[in-house]
Amino acid sequence: MKSTQNKSSITILEPGIFSTIQDLGRYEYQQFGVPTSGALDQTAFKIGNLILGNDINNPGIETTLIGPKIKFNSSEWICITGAQSNPMINEKKINMWTPQFVKKNSILSFGKMDWGVRSYILFHNTFDLGQTMGSYSTNTSLQIGGHNKGLQLNTKDKIKFKEIKTNLPPLSNNFDYTKHYINRNTKFSLRVILGPHDNFFNSNNIKKFLQSDYEISPQSNRIGFRLNGPSIKHKSKSDIISEGGALGSIQIPGDGQPIVLLHDRGTTGGYPKIATISSVDIPKLVQSNPGQKISFEKIEIEEAANLYRSHNTLMNGIVKLDKDLKIEVENSENKIQVYSNHNLLNTKSFNIKSKFKNKQFDLKIKLS
Repeated sequence: MKSTQNKSSITILEPGIFSTIQDLGRYEYQQFGVPTSGALDQTAFKIGNLILGNDINNPGIETTLIGPKIKFNSSEWICITGAQSNPMINEKKINMWTPQFVKKNSILSFGKMDWGVRSYILFHNTFDLGQTMGSYSTNTSLQIGGHNKGLQLNTKDKIKFKEIKTNLPPLSNNFDYTKHYINRNTKFSLRVILGPHDNFFNSNNIKKFLQSDYEISPQSNRIGFRLNGPSIKHKSKSDIISEGGALGSIQIPGDGQPIVLLHDRGTTGGYPKIATISSVDIPKLVQSNPGQKISFEKIEIEEAANLYRSHNTLMNGIVKLDKDLKIEVENSENKIQVYSNHNLLNTKSFNIKSKFKNKQFDLKIKLS
């Protein structure tokens, strides 16, 4: 359902530590040296859009550690996912992983981070911004995408929406983040597929890589995560002819300390890649603070493919359009009664369209 209201916007009152506009990234341009970029925790990003009934690629805001303070210049539906960042509307705590109706002139802010690093603010509407190479994603290194020529969000930035959709579609939300998101362990085990350059290392060093604990280094960012731990030695040389690197590839440079390539990575690199992290485990890594301990578990390609398929099945079952929604209107002594088998909890309004004796009736019902 759409409204004909004027375009709306949000205003950034405080930007937080590092807040950027992201979608799922730009593809088919790595051959020209342009990274994919996009949300680091794509699971949390997609789920937020699904819960709002959006296309999974609808752009949102990725926050880092301390979230922004945002003023809403008109009413909006939002959903916040990812790290447990204690979001608040007008200083009142709101739930994550569920649609939230934010009234005009309200202020969204964040409390102390309880867990994780990156949260996602998803909107039911789409930003009125130009795309760069088919994507809204911000890459601050190249200064492309997002808002204001690839910069992170700053105080007084005003971001408009293309159009205003005021009502959510009737969706059934089957997602329970406590069961289906990241299990918040003190140490994460990340599943990896060895290669493509595991032949650059002898069996003892591969065994050391798989059996050791590593810590996330403070020198980590959207380009890649540096790890501190036991040094992995090469058989001979520590460089290769420059070639492309996949998301989650683990390079071993000359000092033997692993580097995990992420979304803003360079499109080519000249260090041997001992293994690649399964895509379903990338969210565990990117939600890890410096000092977080991680380890690696070897799996085969077939298992990685099964994990990916199972993940997609879960995503497809998170929300479903409630096709059983039926609303009947009965006019009894000038009173209108509405019967529905749809749960209208948290719904602020809905429209009823009916035809009676060749006349069309449009009713907008507001719930108090």
